[in-house]
Amino acid sequence: MNDPAPPLPPRPTRKTDAHKGDFGKCLLVGGSRGMAGSIALSTLATLRTGTGLVTAAVPDRCLETVAAFHPCLMTVPLDDHDGHFGDQAAKQLAGFLQDDATGGDIKFDAIGCGPGMSTGMGSQRVVDLLWNQTTKVPRVFDADALNILSAKGWLNPSQSADASPDPGPAVLTPHPGELQRLTGVSASDRQGQIDAAASIADRTGVVIVVKGGPTVVVGRAGRWTNTTGNPGMATAGCGDVLTGVITSLLGQRGDDGRRMSPWDAARLGVFLHGAAGDRAAERLGQAFMVATDVIDGLSDGPSDQ
Repeated sequence: MNDPAPPLPPRPTRKTDAHKGDFGKCLLVGGSRGMAGSIALSTLATLRTGTGLVTAAVPDRCLETVAAFHPCLMTVPLDDHDGHFGDQAAKQLAGFLQDDATGGDIKFDAIGCGPGMSTGMGSQRVVDLLWNQTTKVPRVFDADALNILSAKGWLNPSQSADASPDPGPAVLTPHPGELQRLTGVSASDRQGQIDAAASIADRTGVVIVVKGGPTVVVGRAGRWTNTTGNPGMATAGCGDVLTGVITSLLGQRGDDGRRMSPWDAARLGVFLHGAAGDRAAERLGQAFMVATDVIDGLSDGPSDQ
């Protein structure tokens, strides 16, 4: 039985005199040779969900591929080792995150990390920076960032001396295989995985999106089951799109200047992502959908849910 959850929040509204800086600045970190499309999908989904400025930080060899994906994407190259993040990538990223105009504060409103990234040493250092040392900024961790969290034991500080005791505002978006590595619970045990994810969320304060049919979001606020989406979304790249949607919602502010909580951004993001997939299925049929159709579906709906 799910705990009662408040209604979904509305999407952030837009004043008539607004400019792009009012709608957040987001950073997406990931990509590797052969997997540049993953981070490109996440970045475009972040833009499509309403963020004003979006940048992809990628290995240098992937920069042109990601930049060519869409003319509205900004890119920054990081140290590259054979198409993957190199040893100096985390150090370069740390410098890029700083806003010199404000005395070194983080210049992004939200960060998404993991799509297409791989799990080499350079990527491990990037995830260390964003998980353990960038804890004031809302972040989304997906794909290989989750696999690195699993391997390092950073979700359980009692088992890892270098883990942050408080990861700060964060959303994790594992599919069943990634969640098996995070929890040790078999991907075939759906309810066991949901319960294990809820235990992690209660212990650490993170919000976890347990992907599946239907997707369940767990956090200290309770459990929430999504009502949108369809099997046509079981196609490569749809999870990367979800990472971008949630990152975007985390980075935007309403008219009152407040951001959504990770709990609200995760729930609304999952709902909007599924609804976009439903619209794509209506247009194309479930068997013929690809992830970019879900991005297109984000713009087909009303301004709120």
